[in-house]
Amino acid sequence: MQRSLFAIVVSSFLLSMHQVVVADDMDAFVEACLSATNIERPMCECTARKAKQELSPKGFDFVVAVLRQDEAVTAKLRAEMTVQETMKAGTFMTRGPMQCAQEG
Repeated sequence: MQRSLFAIVVSSFLLSMHQVVVADDMDAFVEACLSATNIERPMCECTARKAKQELSPKGFDFVVAVLRQDEAVTAKLRAEMTVQETMKAGTFMTRGPMQCAQEG
C-alpha cells in the first residue's frame, strides 16, 4: 500500500514538473517572439503552441535561440539536429504565424 501511494505521489510530482517545464518553454518562446518580431501576444502564443506541436524539442529550442539571436545556442543545437529538424525549425517562423493568422 505504501509503495502504491509513493508511486502515485512521485508520478504526480513528475507530471506537475513536466507541466511547469512546458509552460516555461512556452513563455520563453512567447517572450522571444514578442521581442524579436512585431507579432502581437495572441499570435505569438498561437505560434508557440504550433511550434511545440510541430517541432522536435531541439527544433523548438532552436527557434527560441534564433529569435533571441543567441548564436552560441543556435550553433550548438544546429550541430545536434538532423537536417530535417534544422530545415523544419529554420522555416517555422515563416509558416507558423501565417497558419495562426489564417485560423484566427
